[in-house]
Amino acid sequence: MSEANLREHPSGVSQPAVRATTRSAGATHTGYRREQNEDAFWGDETRGVWVVADGLGGHQAGEIASQTVVEEIQRSSATDRHYEQALRRAHALLAGDEGSATAMGTTAVVVAEDGAYFHIYWVGDSRAYLWTPPESHGEGPTASDNTRSPHGSLKQLTVDHSYVQMLVDSGAINQEEAANHPNRHVITRCIGGSANPSLEIDRASFSWGSGQKLLLCSDGLSNDVSAAEICQVLTENPNNQRASELLIAAALDAGGRDNITVQVISAPNNDAEGEAGENAHSSDKNGQPTFENRNFRTSQQPPVSDKFRFARGTLIRRITTLAIIFSLSVYAAWQLLIG
Repeated sequence: MSEANLREHPSGVSQPAVRATTRSAGATHTGYRREQNEDAFWGDETRGVWVVADGLGGHQAGEIASQTVVEEIQRSSATDRHYEQALRRAHALLAGDEGSATAMGTTAVVVAEDGAYFHIYWVGDSRAYLWTPPESHGEGPTASDNTRSPHGSLKQLTVDHSYVQMLVDSGAINQEEAANHPNRHVITRCIGGSANPSLEIDRASFSWGSGQKLLLCSDGLSNDVSAAEICQVLTENPNNQRASELLIAAALDAGGRDNITVQVISAPNNDAEGEAGENAHSSDKNGQPTFENRNFRTSQQPPVSDKFRFARGTLIRRITTLAIIFSLSVYAAWQLLIG
């Protein structure tokens, strides 16, 4: 992958002010076929939050929409850290009549860190991937979920809210056909963009593994750069800023058909207090990373249906025992009377 595009258009790559950039870095580029960059991104390592938003071309002021999401995430990170509510506030600010000049829309993917765990919130087709270095693997992940070795594995943690993903889910097309489908840019869910006051937000929670990195990106990267190329860049470039810029260069080499935005985030230091013990359980017997919902940290309760069956079985046994005792008592009394 060439760096020529970055050298020829140095002003096209930008990095906003991101605090404490020791573990994460990002970059964005307008691409070759767009007049303006409607993507936005931001991160704050001290608060453990990162966001990528992709304003929708074809809607009014996509760049305002994406920036609105970033600003609401920034506001929430400094106050309540309720990022789902931040996305809903952005939706309320942006929602309007599709036919009016106030209609704005954007996708978004947000990562919020919680010690050895992280939560992802997303709407649309901006993605989060988890890269695991090759030395962390045993026999390697399954081909259906990951791209494997010699540059590690890449697992998509989000599921696109898109027309093509609906076709894949229904079995109408496969993943290979989806990658080249003419309607792959059509999304089924976004922040703003309509008069609908409600917003569906997907959420997933995972545990960090040693040496892993998160990649957040707009579809300007995911549509044009293969998982194998992404793995190679991340393996050969441990510096996250360098990796971010080279990923953008790869998308530009592929044609730069859209705005391109990436953020690369390294796992926290596994030697940090409390993390080593928790992360010791983040791999299976083959050394594969496990993807467990954060709820497993709390004590597990039986499902409601199981508890009901258990209580019902206990009650039946008690009633049966009482009935037998009562029958024996009645029989003994009867024997006394006739005896």
